[in-house]
Parts: sequence; structure tokens; C-alpha cells
Amino acid sequence: MLRLIFKIIIILVLLISIPVKSQVINIEGKRFMNDTNGWVGNADFNFNVFNNTQQVLQFSNAVRVQYQKNRSRFILLNDLNFIKAGNTDFANAGYQHFRYNYKVSKWITMEAFTQTQYNPVLKLDFRYLVGAGPRLKLLKKEHAKIYVAALYMYEYDDVVADPINLYEHRMSSYLTCTFSVLKNVEFTSTTFYQPNIENTSDYRIANDSGLEIHINKHLNFKSSFNMLYDTYQPIGIPDLVYSFRNGLSIKF
Repeated sequence: MLRLIFKIIIILVLLISIPVKSQVINIEGKRFMNDTNGWVGNADFNFNVFNNTQQVLQFSNAVRVQYQKNRSRFILLNDLNFIKAGNTDFANAGYQHFRYNYKVSKWITMEAFTQTQYNPVLKLDFRYLVGAGPRLKLLKKEHAKIYVAALYMYEYDDVVADPINLYEHRMSSYLTCTFSVLKNVEFTSTTFYQPNIENTSDYRIANDSGLEIHINKHLNFKSSFNMLYDTYQPIGIPDLVYSFRNGLSIKF
């Protein structure tokens, strides 16, 4: 019994330690908001093995690279998450995202992107995206930033246990904002709307929101909400998928 409890605790800790992945990837929080030329990036790798009555494997990898050259900006993202206990996959998801931005003017930026993605736990064997369109800066102040975009997106989906592959033309519109309240509170939110151009009853609405409170120079409180509503989810997957997470961040 103690071994079983220990194994459950390990799995819960691993699940809590990684964000829940919906089928709409939000890259807004992964942009480096610097305007200086050159490279910037970071990479995280984790690999854990636990063995008692069953073996528990956990692997995660997150890479974020950005290159700025005058008006051009290149963004490369790679994210993988895997948790397996015995013969059961508790998490198995990943994506690779490449985006090119060209700053046309102070207020308008053209974007082009391509993305591959998989999440068999949510019955997505493979998804391929390619798209482009304008991104508009509505407001950029020291304590407030608001951007809006309306992109065209071509999508290919290979769904688990479904012999029919999907080829769709969608709009991918989003509104993203960041607000700093006082000196110690920051709120961020990005909302996506992705309708099928040929069938408007087929659409997705997704939201990623986060609240961070700087309690002191060593302690932050973080709260995040992730939601996806998809009118055409695979059979067995609910239309509404969401997560709500709270936690403390300690800096030494």
C-alpha cells in the first residue's frame, strides 16, 4: 500500500510540474520582447526515472530561440513532454514551431509560421499548420501592451483511429494583452478564435491567462488558466478542456 501511495504521489508531482497542453499553442509568452539585433534563447531538459512496483519515466524538453536582424525576427520553439508509468502514458505531447516576423511600420508586423504537433492522449496523432497574416499593435505603454492579429491558416490533422485525414482552411485570430498593476502585479491574457472558413460551425476558442504577484524579492505567487473549446473534437474527447493552476515561485 505504501508503495502504491508513493507511486501515485510521484505521478501527481510530475503532472503538476508541467503545463497542460491544449490543441492550440500560445506562443505569446514565449517571445523575447527585445529589439536589439542578435541571438537570444534558453533551453530546459529534464529526465527522471522512478522504480518501485512499476517504473515511472518522465522526460521534458523546452527550447526557445530568437534571432533579431533589423526589421526581421525569427522564432524557433520546441516543446516535448512525456510521462509513463508501467504501460500507461499519462502525458505524451509535443510541438515544433517556427515563426518569421517582419516589421512593416511602427504599428504593423507581418507574420508567417509553420508548426508540427502531436498529442495522442487527446487523440491527435499528427497536426501540421502553415499560415500568415498581419499583427497590429494597438497599444504599447510601460504598463500596458495590446496586440491583435488575423492570420490565414492551412491545417492537416491525422486523428487516432480515424481513417479520414482532415485538410482545413482556417482563420487564426488572436487578441493578446499584458497589464502591470501597481509595481508588483502583472496580468497576461491571450484569446484565440479559429473558425473553419468552409464550415463556420466548426471553430475553436482558446484562452491562456496568467496572474503573477511579486510578494517580495524572493517570493512570487502565480496563477494560470488554460481553456480550449472545440466544436469538432475527436470522439471521446470533451468539447471543453481546461486547467487552473496556482503556485509559489521562490528565488534565492
